Amino acid sequence: MILSRILARKRIAAGMRPSIRAAWAPVAFDTCVIALILGVLFLPIVSLTLAMGLSLFWRIVFLMVAVYVPFQIVVVISTIWAIRSRWDENA
Repeated sequence: MILSRILARKRIAAGMRPSIRAAWAPVAFDTCVIALILGVLFLPIVSLTLAMGLSLFWRIVFLMVAVYVPFQIVVVISTIWAIRSRWDENA
């Protein structure tokens, strides 16, 4: 989300339309970074839910909010910036 946004804003300001690979490589990088971060945090989050004594339903809800939602937010926002950087008003 961070890298794709920074690069897309610079490209939009410069009036440059990047190639498909140049637009989507930062999205892949952002996705890998958030996946690594959430992968490292996954077991501590599961341990926290076990220590809290949550039922299976609430454990699933907690994991969705703590892991799945942040991942999806980063992927969607990165994708939006990749699309915006490739958008051509004249087409």
